[in-house]
Amino acid sequence: MSAEARREQLIEAAVRVIAREGADGATTRKIVDEAKAPLASLHYCFQNKENLLLAVFEQLSEELPVDVDLPEGEDASLGHVIEQCLTRAMRWSVENPVRMRAMIEVTLWAERYDPELSVSFYDAFLKSSEAVLRRVDVPLPDEELHSVLRVAISLVDGLSLQMLTNGDKERTLRDTATACAMLKAFLDESARKAGAIGDSVIA
Repeated sequence: MSAEARREQLIEAAVRVIAREGADGATTRKIVDEAKAPLASLHYCFQNKENLLLAVFEQLSEELPVDVDLPEGEDASLGHVIEQCLTRAMRWSVENPVRMRAMIEVTLWAERYDPELSVSFYDAFLKSSEAVLRRVDVPLPDEELHSVLRVAISLVDGLSLQMLTNGDKERTLRDTATACAMLKAFLDESARKAGAIGDSVIA
């Protein structure tokens, strides 16, 4: 088996063990047993458990969808884009509960042992999400836009935790639609006010 294939095998095994046992309970022995791989291979590919957990987070964060499909020939609103972002993220969470649980567990592990690292996790999400939103006209100052993004990320966290707790995927998607409608209404109203202010300045 190539080193790259072994890395992928160990990451997938770690995801399953972390989701079952938590990041602290996911020992290197449990992970290699899950992967049916020798312990030496984990140390060869990742050196230590910490590096493996970081690789798990990087893999899962790359899978979490943040991109959107902009309608052709139409001017998409910021509300439309953030609605797509939130809906796609939550659909991924609903369809991949084990992977979402592992992502949450690794984030909590980082917060306990390296708070700056957990902050960097969220900063990475903020930057990637902002890059997507900047594809359309953003009528908000940066500070307000970042506040909206933090709220959206909080919704993904909270709705995912509820789904993992109660197992009700259909309700989670209904609640996601409600959250999207609320955010979209706020953003549409903000855009309307910004347009009104712009018109008064021009007049």
